[in-house]
Amino acid sequence: MTGVYYSFDIPAALHQQLKDTMTSSTSNTSANSSSHDESSFSMKFNLLYSVYSIPNIFLPFLGGTLVDSLGAHTTALIFASLTLCGQFLFALGISLQSWNIMLLGRTFYGFGGESISVATSTLNNEWFRGKELALSFGINLAVSRLGSVVNDFVSPKVANEYGVNRAVWLGVGMNFMSVIMTLGICGLTLWRRKAGVMGWDDVGGREVLMEPLLSGGNDEGNDDNDIGSCEHDPNIEMEANEEADMDNKEETEQGQSLFQPLRHNDAMDGDDSETSTVLACNTIPMEISPTDGNHTNDRLLLDQEALENSSSEDATVPKTCMDHVLQFDKMFWILCLSCVVVYGCVLPFNNIASGILLERNYFTDPPSSCHLQYEDMCSMGDLAPKDRNKAIDSNGETCVLTKSMRPVLPSSLSIYASSVNSTISADWMNDSYVFDHLTENDLDCGDAFWRKSCTVDFCIAQKLATEKSGRVMSIPYLFSAFLSPLFGHVVDKIGRRAILAVVSCVLLVSVHLSLAWMHSSPVIPLVGQGLAYVGYAAVIWPSVPLTVRKESVGTAFGAMTAIQNVGLALFPLVIACVYKGSSDRYIPNVEYFFVICALVGVVIGILLNVLDKKRGGILNKIDV
Repeated sequence: MTGVYYSFDIPAALHQQLKDTMTSSTSNTSANSSSHDESSFSMKFNLLYSVYSIPNIFLPFLGGTLVDSLGAHTTALIFASLTLCGQFLFALGISLQSWNIMLLGRTFYGFGGESISVATSTLNNEWFRGKELALSFGINLAVSRLGSVVNDFVSPKVANEYGVNRAVWLGVGMNFMSVIMTLGICGLTLWRRKAGVMGWDDVGGREVLMEPLLSGGNDEGNDDNDIGSCEHDPNIEMEANEEADMDNKEETEQGQSLFQPLRHNDAMDGDDSETSTVLACNTIPMEISPTDGNHTNDRLLLDQEALENSSSEDATVPKTCMDHVLQFDKMFWILCLSCVVVYGCVLPFNNIASGILLERNYFTDPPSSCHLQYEDMCSMGDLAPKDRNKAIDSNGETCVLTKSMRPVLPSSLSIYASSVNSTISADWMNDSYVFDHLTENDLDCGDAFWRKSCTVDFCIAQKLATEKSGRVMSIPYLFSAFLSPLFGHVVDKIGRRAILAVVSCVLLVSVHLSLAWMHSSPVIPLVGQGLAYVGYAAVIWPSVPLTVRKESVGTAFGAMTAIQNVGLALFPLVIACVYKGSSDRYIPNVEYFFVICALVGVVIGILLNVLDKKRGGILNKIDV
């Protein structure tokens, strides 16, 4: 998962370098051409994330089916291979400077990138069910997000030192290592099955642990109560009933695990022939921490309420995905809307965070009155004037530029390699560099002409700025990596899920307003972003099982994930349009877009609390 997350965030970490590579040219004849190139880049760059999300509008309902039918280890290998193929195409597209190939690669990456999470979650379930399951999920999330953090540090540095091509091909290497690790998981899984530690579920084709997974209350030789037992008749009709729920309640009162798989009911009592319906559309495993009997009582009351609201007394358990979806009530759909707008403040922001930080803090525009002493000559390097081409203002005084400002560029250039010493031009990428209106979008510091011969000061400043912005933009993911397990534990202890959802949205409003209005260090706002992200994720996903029938939990997770990806596919395109309409600037209008999303999240959160109070406050209860 580290490799998968590493490569997913490569475009975000290399925002400036990709812009240099994909928009640089050898000449221009008007100032409008550079502006058009930048707007076009912004749209295509954001499409890299939209095309990733589009397949995942549908895959959440299919990925789980493949996991169930082929096994988690096999599908993990398939999905890891898809991400490798996608990153290979993406890197090839950059090498050939082809947006079409890059977008095709990101689409392939989308087919594997999200579904592999389903497979790895199922593997966690199978390997750690009944012992340290929550810890295994927390470690998995932490290691995955560390991939994003490492990318934010490593990719800009590699791109600046060795070129953007090597940086993205390094991502291919990371995905290749993910495939190798997945092959190891497959081998270990097969070995465990052969050794008798893991068996095979005839109904779903999944591995299950052969040892008893319910701690306490089971005699050593009582195989009837073994949760890993596969000795059931697949021909018996499986349906949820009150007796099975009461059995679970009795197990809970004995201090046993209440892990509820979403695609199968592996907890089979020896004297019972009835279990939960197998749902082909359920996709995401869910873990319920061991609790006391009150937990089950609340769940039973919620199931009874959902039945009363959605069907008559003689209603049967829903059999298809659509049956489940039609029975979801408005509280679930409010959660989905909240998920769309709040994640729209977090993930799309991270996609362009490097560009925002460069524009706002680390590579800001110099004063408009500043220009080079010799405006049509290079600023620093082999071709610069011997007496130094310094920046001056309209009065002829030396311009005072801070470290965060980008150096002043020539206003125009007309240089041909044939007229320069061959030892200087040997590494240039082009034969001529003719610009009537030179802008920073025309530069590519991967080209030795700019990096060594003409704008050395600019390329050094950009290198330092991009690496610093990469380190700072990793702050939210650092919080996600290390605080997610802790926040989840705290929420289990204090409840208040709906209230914390509102608090997270309020914090996001303050974060993005400060980024829009203030010019101070972005560290504190990004710390707030990280806290809001971790806090919201800790309450929104555990709230899903509390708003739907127990038989519909998997479908509910799949539906919410699909709806979330609708937003993640559309929001980057909206951001690109806002950026273009703001004269190719992120500040402040793009930040205002995030503020609006967060404010909508606040309103939805308040509505959620009002509705939850009418329902008995199940979202805000402790250990509900």
